[in-house]
Amino acid sequence: MNLILTRRPSGKKRNSFAPASLTLMAMLMLAAGCGANPNDTANAQNVNGGGIVDSSSGVSPDSAGKPVAQATPIPDKPATSTSKPATQSQKQQGTGIFNGLADGHSAEIKTDTDTIVFQASTEQIERMNKFEFGDPVSFSYIVKVINSETEGKIKQPWIVEIKKES
Repeated sequence: MNLILTRRPSGKKRNSFAPASLTLMAMLMLAAGCGANPNDTANAQNVNGGGIVDSSSGVSPDSAGKPVAQATPIPDKPATSTSKPATQSQKQQGTGIFNGLADGHSAEIKTDTDTIVFQASTEQIERMNKFEFGDPVSFSYIVKVINSETEGKIKQPWIVEIKKES
């Protein structure tokens, strides 16, 4: 490492560590500020209100180790009487190719016209767990129209019955 050399009044050269030390400290502080923070999940929990004890529930924060009451979800907005309930169509029939389960409550089926993700009940999902990718299926379904404040009307196809074709 080439340190900055300065001359003394007597003419001798002397090494100056101050600029090198300052540069090293600046780099260390920069690296410390840019590193991954292992407390990100803890901070996210605090932002979401995790760990907050409501004093009206009769549970004090110093009752550590004792079970607390079950959390009851509270809706953000009370249901208004002007909101319309979801409407549904008549039962329709369809055939297609089973492409698999999209998640824990929906399945993807390729029909003659399009590939559609159908919502399904737990019972239907359990039945479709036995299907293989590419199995021909016949099914009956309904289309529920849900009024959303943010996206208007949303159409959700729901499988009512499904069976594997031979």
